[in-house]
Amino acid sequence: MRHGTQRFLTYLARGLADLGYTQRVIVLNKAFDADIEEALFSAGCSITYIGKFMFLLGGAGWWRLVAILRRSRPDVVMTMLDFADTLGRPAARLAGCPVLVSSIQVRNLTKPLWRRWFDRKTGSWVDKIVFNTSEIVSYARETEGVRNDQVIVIPNGVEDSLARSGALRNPRRDELRLRTETVLLGTVGRLYRQKNLSLLLRSAARLSSARPWKILVVGDGPERPRLVGLARELALSERIIWLGSREEVGSWLAAMDIFVHTADFEGMPNAVMEAMAMALPVVASNVDGNRELIRNGVSGYLVTPGDPCAFTEQIQQLMDNPDRAREVGKKAHQEVLERFSMPRMVRAYDQLFVSLGHAQSA
Repeated sequence: MRHGTQRFLTYLARGLADLGYTQRVIVLNKAFDADIEEALFSAGCSITYIGKFMFLLGGAGWWRLVAILRRSRPDVVMTMLDFADTLGRPAARLAGCPVLVSSIQVRNLTKPLWRRWFDRKTGSWVDKIVFNTSEIVSYARETEGVRNDQVIVIPNGVEDSLARSGALRNPRRDELRLRTETVLLGTVGRLYRQKNLSLLLRSAARLSSARPWKILVVGDGPERPRLVGLARELALSERIIWLGSREEVGSWLAAMDIFVHTADFEGMPNAVMEAMAMALPVVASNVDGNRELIRNGVSGYLVTPGDPCAFTEQIQQLMDNPDRAREVGKKAHQEVLERFSMPRMVRAYDQLFVSLGHAQSA
């Protein structure tokens, strides 16, 4: 439960709780994260776990989901991420829930055809579909049958974390045993193929050794063994710190000098937003939500997806010109907070629920 969407949920739940909303979170995957759970409890949410295994037992999990929705009688059901959309839409309809809101947060190029077909069939049951970036709306219209009247774009929000970075930077770098002059490249995210961390490694293998540098990878996932093997092949093992999944992502961002995001496709990546809010210069794939976040050459850099040479060139330029890196990071911090503040995001969701006639705000 520690991925970007789960952290986004905690921010939204906290903001809506302040407006008087009563909220219940139904977790279809039984993965447990104490910090996410505590954040949701602190926002007054009740939490029910079902678990994917239950959905394989003759549909027992799905019928349990229907029963929970029937008993709790929510005014609005909102599904998040593909698995929840696929199962939650028909469950909410069968349970007789009056308003259903879905979200499409990424141009999911790996979604199986049967799931895409099923989502097209159930899409007509949804009152509104929230996109966190306008970049993926046309794709969703073409591939998932989303209607124009269903579309609402609400960008994710981010909190200002720059003030904390000064106090956090040296302790975290000491913990990583980094020398003052070492340039720390960093990335945060699940180690899935979508994130294409192999591109980061192949790009790094081309970097100059004129200045000492290392890479910090915050996150875990099924790709880790393959990536560790690739790092060994590229003679990068001594340069990479595999930190694994961590609770306090912001404190590790404070240790970094340059943030790199190599994903093949994205919605609006929280990791990039958080790096910008920490005043880090970002080098990211020129895909979907990244284009909405970053003004190329001003508040960060957008690079051709899948091109290791292009990533190497841009990262090297920032390493060779720390003054320019600081200037870009400062602009990133300013722009991301002006355009994507957390209060603005919460207000937008509140306005959505009010417009649907079933808001629970005081």
